[in-house]
Amino acid sequence: MIPSRPDPVGPLPEQPLVDPLVDRAFIGVLVRDFYSRVRADPRLGPIFASEIKGDWEPHLEKMTDFWCSVIMKDGSYSGRPVPAHLKLKQVRDGDFDIWLGHFQRTAAERCPPEIAAVFVDRAERIARSLRLAMFFRLERPATAAG
Repeated sequence: MIPSRPDPVGPLPEQPLVDPLVDRAFIGVLVRDFYSRVRADPRLGPIFASEIKGDWEPHLEKMTDFWCSVIMKDGSYSGRPVPAHLKLKQVRDGDFDIWLGHFQRTAAERCPPEIAAVFVDRAERIARSLRLAMFFRLERPATAAG
C-alpha cells in the first residue's frame, strides 16, 4: 500500500513542479521582485550590497537558474550555495527569518496559493540547510592523549 501524502496538492520536495504558469520567465519575475525587497531591507540590503557591486543582473540570472533547478528540476544551476554563504561573515542566524519573510510575501503576492506553498516549502528547506551549515557546527570530541 502506498502511504498517503499530507499535502496532495503540491509535489514532493524532490519532484518538479509542473504547472503551465511556472516557467523561467515566471520564476525570473519572482526572483527580481524578491531581490528588490531584499535590497530595500535595512538589515539585508547592506549585506548584499557589500557582495554584489555594480550590475545585479548576473546575480539575478544565477538566482533564476537556482530557483528553476529547485522548482522545475531543470538542472540549470550548478553552483554550490553553502560555500558561497559560508564566506558571508556579517550574516546572523536571525537574518534567515527576514529573508524568509520577504520570500513568503513575494510568493504570496506573485503566485496562486498552491504554487506559493511549493516555493515557500522549498525556501524553508533551503534556509534550514544554510542555517545548519553556517551556525550549527558540532565540535569534534577531544581525544584522550596516550
